[in-house]
Amino acid sequence: MGYAILVGLTVKTGPGIANVSPDKVVITQPFNLHITGYNTTFNKADNSVWLKIDSNFICSDSVVVDDDEEIRAFFSGDIAPQYLAKDTNQALVIVENTIDGMMLDVDAVTTIEGKRYITLDCMSRPEKLKSVAFTFPYRRILYETIRNLNYHVPMWFSMITLLLIAFVASIMALNKNDLKYDRRAYSYTSVALLFGLMGISTGAFWAKFTWGVFWTADPKLNGAAVGILMYLGYMILRSAIEDEDKRARVSAVYNILAFPMFIVLIIVLPKMADFSLHPGSGDSVGFNQYDLNNNLRKVFYPAVIGWILIGAWIADLTKRYLKIKDEKNWE
Repeated sequence: MGYAILVGLTVKTGPGIANVSPDKVVITQPFNLHITGYNTTFNKADNSVWLKIDSNFICSDSVVVDDDEEIRAFFSGDIAPQYLAKDTNQALVIVENTIDGMMLDVDAVTTIEGKRYITLDCMSRPEKLKSVAFTFPYRRILYETIRNLNYHVPMWFSMITLLLIAFVASIMALNKNDLKYDRRAYSYTSVALLFGLMGISTGAFWAKFTWGVFWTADPKLNGAAVGILMYLGYMILRSAIEDEDKRARVSAVYNILAFPMFIVLIIVLPKMADFSLHPGSGDSVGFNQYDLNNNLRKVFYPAVIGWILIGAWIADLTKRYLKIKDEKNWE
């Protein structure tokens, strides 16, 4: 777990294209692009720039480096009179850097007055170079907060895992009529609730950076909030019943009903929504659809396992404490 926390916070975010201007060019005339990089080393490496329209490439005639994060690419507009499907086309900007690797900015530039024209074949084509440094992938809007993936997402994975264990323990409590299963269900549910609150907190700060607000009326966020309140109700219900056997039975029934409802609230309903800002919900794609690179996975997967194991360890300590407390009450 220490590995995931330390590496997740200290590894640098990889290079990328932060901005391209202007966003409209006439490809039949000379033009230049001003490209702003993020965590780039333009000043220390060889740089090449291309525009890609469908399968056609426009090569830059020259590249001038202003500093490590600013370059200007000049295009002559010397193109061949062949056919393009539309007057207006979206162009992909490609920057190739011998240190940072290949960087892409999809649909960064709109080319106009391009009908009947495509570029001459470039003498060379960009190769899929990789950054020489160990970095996390650059994603516009997320920037450095992409490392929160190692904390926010594992919190929810941990919560769901702990609630699943509590769900099984509640079934056993009803079936066996044994208070040890009630203690286990309560311990794992209470720790899962803690992880859920941490998940909402880390998500709120992430939302503030990417969406501009801590909270929005998103089906995923609202579902998570209702789920948290539902399990807070479980805790209140337990505290309201003094008889141990009755409390165990009522709590078990509540927990058995709550878990499927929780899954529906945070997974099923958000998937059915027409629109959602949250990745993987509604019409938005999940992080598994992005190229997150193996560097991030080397931290993310251990983080998921680590947070789950820490949650299970805390829950087990809580269960032992409750057992000792109950035994003392019987003396």
